[in-house]
Amino acid sequence: MLRKILYSAILLLAIFFVAQNFNELKLILVAFSHSDGRWLIVAVLAQLLWLVTIAANFWACYHLMGIHEKLSHLVPLTTAANFINVIAPSYGAGALAVLIADGSRRGKPVGKVSAAAFVYLVFDYLGFLVVLSLGFSILSSRGNLDALLIGAAVFAVSVAVGLLILVAIGVRSTDLLERAILWLVDLANRLLQPFFKRTFINRAKAQNFALDIGDGLLQIRRSPRGLILPFFLALTRKSMMMVILFFVSLAFHNPFGIETLLTSFSVSYLFIIASVTPSGVGFVEGAMILTQNAMGVDPLTSTAIALTYRGITFWLTFAYGFIAIRIIGFQLDKPAAKDTALNKPDKMPSSELGFIENNPDSDPRKD
Repeated sequence: MLRKILYSAILLLAIFFVAQNFNELKLILVAFSHSDGRWLIVAVLAQLLWLVTIAANFWACYHLMGIHEKLSHLVPLTTAANFINVIAPSYGAGALAVLIADGSRRGKPVGKVSAAAFVYLVFDYLGFLVVLSLGFSILSSRGNLDALLIGAAVFAVSVAVGLLILVAIGVRSTDLLERAILWLVDLANRLLQPFFKRTFINRAKAQNFALDIGDGLLQIRRSPRGLILPFFLALTRKSMMMVILFFVSLAFHNPFGIETLLTSFSVSYLFIIASVTPSGVGFVEGAMILTQNAMGVDPLTSTAIALTYRGITFWLTFAYGFIAIRIIGFQLDKPAAKDTALNKPDKMPSSELGFIENNPDSDPRKD
């Protein structure tokens, strides 16, 4: 009964999200109809490989933390986590909740799963910074950098640097990491108090999360060479997204050169991060069109390419995520006695499934 209610809630959220962005979906379908279907199929196949690469990146981060998980399970799991993060935006807490719930049921240590997800996020930003630096150097040489792009880049780079600092602190000391995260939580709550009139981030849950992350990050100190594979896969994921963009440009008979690929992708990914909408819906497409125009692509073609690219990398992935939720649900029903015997959870995750307070009257000290 509870599962049916959960699936119903997920379905309603998905329908609401699609309804809000229905006009964009109609434009994407129109763009699809004017493309070369052969290259579009190749782009979709590349997207499937990209989804496997995402799961492989998580597998490497899990392995770094000493967690053994099959890639075949992580493919639907990471796709489902992305889906939840889109329909219920919570600054990554929704995706983390999926990973933690799955890990707990399969007997994986909650702290290590949390740390693996955190390290994955850090490597995602590192890979993005590499591409962003190349894209911005090209835009700068052509005089196409403006205040909006620079401001968005400053925000994204600040987040990346902040995450790297937290990792460095966590590798050195769990206690220092706990104090640093609690300081950030207190600062965020003070800044957001005038807008929400309540405690926005649950301090107790954030403290438990910091302890989980700190325990997991100690694995990096024991095996620093294990960082190489996750970083390589993070770069591979970004490269795969540019490959998809290239195939889409071929579908509209306007193959992009390396400079157009780098600038268009780096700006699009920048606005996935520096945007107020889920995964940058609306902002990413507009930024891609303007960037491609600045690189010499005509407005009509750039609009079609941007919409088609987002249709594949975002909307098609969104559809896969809804299917993956069902797959993960069925897989969770299967017994995992072997995994449970080998990996006892270090704590129950019921209090760790989100930092954002939903009850204005709740007291964090009671959690």
